[in-house]
Amino acid sequence: MATIQTIQVGLDKDTCEVLWKDGHTGRFHAKWLRFNCRCEQCVSPIPGVYTINIPLFPDDLSLISASVDCEGKKLQTEYKGEILPEHKTVHPANWLRSKCYCDACLDSKIAKRDVISRYVTSNDGERNVRKMQYKTLLDDEDIGLYRLLKDVVEAGVCLIQNVPTEERKVVEIAKKIAYIEPTSYGKMYDIYVRDSENVAYTNLMLPLHQDQVSSEIAPGIQLLHTMRFDKSVTGGESIIVDMFEAVEVLRVESPEDFRTLVEVPGCWLTEDPSAGRYFEHHKCHIQLDYFGKVAAVNWNATTFSTPQVRDKDVNRYYKAYTTLSNITRRKSMQYCFKLEPGDLIVFNNRRMAHARKGYELNGGTRHLQGTYIKLDDMKSKYLALCRKLEKNVVPPKIGNNCSF
Repeated sequence: MATIQTIQVGLDKDTCEVLWKDGHTGRFHAKWLRFNCRCEQCVSPIPGVYTINIPLFPDDLSLISASVDCEGKKLQTEYKGEILPEHKTVHPANWLRSKCYCDACLDSKIAKRDVISRYVTSNDGERNVRKMQYKTLLDDEDIGLYRLLKDVVEAGVCLIQNVPTEERKVVEIAKKIAYIEPTSYGKMYDIYVRDSENVAYTNLMLPLHQDQVSSEIAPGIQLLHTMRFDKSVTGGESIIVDMFEAVEVLRVESPEDFRTLVEVPGCWLTEDPSAGRYFEHHKCHIQLDYFGKVAAVNWNATTFSTPQVRDKDVNRYYKAYTTLSNITRRKSMQYCFKLEPGDLIVFNNRRMAHARKGYELNGGTRHLQGTYIKLDDMKSKYLALCRKLEKNVVPPKIGNNCSF
């Protein structure tokens, strides 16, 4: 429990310094305190509704006074420029300490939420996809789903084994997590060799890609269920690469190329006239957040198209693209495995790029069914399960272009 020991309003009346009983010091700005007041007048009883009309306050809003209750459990402040009659801003000590934005507290929060970097560092070169049995989901659905989503949040991927090869089973399992995320391919799609302009529906090699990067927002969580993978089929192994790990390798080994892929956009194009589809999107391969951390990665070597960039950036862009591409091709970066009938792989499409080696049917069949769910919905389900099962976790960073 946080306890305030002493407070001090700055001479400029713009900040209030708080010394906590454990020795930590936090400094809070007048506007931040006022616009985050926790009193009943300012906090709506309806969750998710912000009630304070910031533009009505003067730009020179400043502190008049600050006080703490006798137990050190509540900070109250008053302001020059206050627009509500006789209003005092209230901040419970526990809430205030949890929102401290000093460098030390922000760095700690970033580290705690960054499960991706923590996993990559602790992985130490291990390249085995985390696995679980379908029976685990049946024995106790909450515990089974928690285990599944924990693996997807931390490692980016989990393989569920011995799932019944029943039609639309992938949709049934996806709905245990969240609503299906429909795309231009519908709520579910079948992958098998047929006459199509889509390379996924051939037996050709598929290079590393995140699905539908050519869309405004790529799908979040992808589920692929192996319905058939006959013994006669040769080849067709799957490859997965953690693109967040790959770009951090790029940052260390070639900082100039890393910066280029942060600054210069690539282009992705998906065009299928027979199906009436045209998707084109220009965006940078690497997107950083306010803190300089990688928040999103975009990679699809299949739908990669013609970038439209300034003359000065053309050569440096292709150099950087080649450098990152070569990093992803290292055996040390790849999870390589062959799916078996009944395998259902669940992975973060915004984090993990996947590929398929070419294959020959030899009279057999390779058939997968797939679907998507939103990344935010997966995160929401995971945190709800954590609360229900009394797991002490902080909201994790999941690679959806969010700082936290």
